[in-house]
Amino acid sequence: MKRLIIAYGNRDREDDGAGWHVLEKITSVFGLRVPEFPGEWVETADGSLRFLYLFQLLPEMAEDICDYDQVIFIDAHNSEQLDDLLLLDAEPTSEHSAFTHHMGAGVLLSIAKTLTGNCPQAKMLTVRGFSFQFKRELSEKTAKLVDKAVVLLQNELGLADCGLLPYVEMPTKLFLDTAPGLIDQDKPVIREHSLELIVNGESWLSLICSPCDLKELAVGFLWNENVISEKEQVNEITLTHDLSTIEVTVNGEVTKPTTFHRTSTGTEPQATPVFSTRENEVEVRLSASELPELYNRFSMEQKMHDFAGGFHTAGLSDGEVVNLVMEDLGRHNCIDKLAGAWLLGEQEFEPLVLMLTGRVSSEMVMKSLALGVRFIISRTTPTALAVHMAEEAGICLVGYMRANQFEVYSHSEYLI
Repeated sequence: MKRLIIAYGNRDREDDGAGWHVLEKITSVFGLRVPEFPGEWVETADGSLRFLYLFQLLPEMAEDICDYDQVIFIDAHNSEQLDDLLLLDAEPTSEHSAFTHHMGAGVLLSIAKTLTGNCPQAKMLTVRGFSFQFKRELSEKTAKLVDKAVVLLQNELGLADCGLLPYVEMPTKLFLDTAPGLIDQDKPVIREHSLELIVNGESWLSLICSPCDLKELAVGFLWNENVISEKEQVNEITLTHDLSTIEVTVNGEVTKPTTFHRTSTGTEPQATPVFSTRENEVEVRLSASELPELYNRFSMEQKMHDFAGGFHTAGLSDGEVVNLVMEDLGRHNCIDKLAGAWLLGEQEFEPLVLMLTGRVSSEMVMKSLALGVRFIISRTTPTALAVHMAEEAGICLVGYMRANQFEVYSHSEYLI
């Protein structure tokens, strides 16, 4: 299903910009940047969701919206007769609405139907505005409604595994040596979420993670732990409404591992890892001078970390473009989510380069083996055991990546 999400309103006029604030929060769930200027849009990698920001709806958009199966309009309203928060079906109409802009969603749908004889399914998500002064911050009442609106929108989009934002807004005090006292502010703080993983009816462990891309996390975890070897083994994935439990049904009998590759949770990697042989594979080489640019493009995709801080990021590349990026509060979770996303997707590219933002430890190398990557790149350091493992596994391990230099710890012959 192809959907268009249109948020409109003037974000410089306080609550009139409520739609933009909803857009900011929902795009962050997908790891996308929020459109900053009217007319800008972003969309998911598969093109199924496009997020558009406008000052107001325009008649010339009528034919464009007919390219979508569903359009969801997001706007503020200022009517005391309407509920503070509403998600309603939108129908073609020529009547004036209670919303804050002259052309409402119904009028645009009516024009589309007149021009094309058809119009997409449509919904109207509306948040009440209480103040419309010249400033970008929302009023306290509307800000709380925006958070609830995001949950409504996620449910409408069927995003059960993104039912929580990966961060929460919390009141903090800011100290500035130029200010007379502490300054009140709201700041996004990363959320720790506990997810119980159940496999074929048996509870395996609880993962501490960011509450997004949870199906990818579960499947990738099972794959990286060598529990499954192909996505056809996954029969069913069930996530509870509160996101506390995910159950994966796997074809055949599976055995719960005695240890997991997660040293930060108190377990240790296998003492004698088994590496796949690469003797018959075609040698792959990359240009050393092009690696910093590839890593820089990966760094530009770090949306949640830039917004709230504290997130790790991992990316997969075929050596030419950055194909997949995942963010999470846990380093291991990032690789599991990458593996799950690649496994559950169409697998249209061959993973060659794994890019990380944190320390490369031995269990990170272990997790990379299932993906079969030949390069691991990080902006920080590897451990000595990670270097030894990468050397034996035939992986070029790069650390301390910077704009004009990096350090190679193993298999430098892969670089031209």
